[in-house]
Amino acid sequence: MRVAASVAIAGLIVLGASGCEFITPQDTTQINQVADGMNASVGSVDIRNALMFTTNGTEASLVTSLVNTGSSPQTVSMQYTSTSGPTTQQLTVPANGLLAVRPGGEQSVTLSNISAKPGSLFPVYFTSSGAGTTVKIPVLDASLPGYETLTPTPTPVAIPTTTPAPTPTGTTGATPSPVDSATPAAG
Repeated sequence: MRVAASVAIAGLIVLGASGCEFITPQDTTQINQVADGMNASVGSVDIRNALMFTTNGTEASLVTSLVNTGSSPQTVSMQYTSTSGPTTQQLTVPANGLLAVRPGGEQSVTLSNISAKPGSLFPVYFTSSGAGTTVKIPVLDASLPGYETLTPTPTPVAIPTTTPAPTPTGTTGATPSPVDSATPAAG
């Protein structure tokens, strides 16, 4: 009787200890994003670590990597709402290739006339090969180390240069002397 009770208690302990695996979700079955930006896929193009950087909230640079897993080049359209209405920009990602999008990178994309404050999420609709998805992209400023060079480069403003009017040589406002005036020579 004691042996049967010991075996039954041991079985209950083993069952109780292993039962936690059945009711507790496993951390390794969930993939968590460990980057600052957002990831998405449209068609055969993967959007990786998409971020936006701004200094004034009205203009932001897009920083992301576009990975084409297909065997032909893919055009990716990015549509966002600006103050003047829907705006679309396009990029072509090479076949089986990667396109780095950032200021000073292979491609540079600046979203202009927007309202995107640091700390907010800005929606951008990505399409490629007939597939589309809206990605809410985190907006950051350049205050963190490593992000200083990722804000949009200001567009140079043409400053008109004025050329001074030529100044006349000689005396101005003086009456001609008799030597200067032409008199017919006698003779």
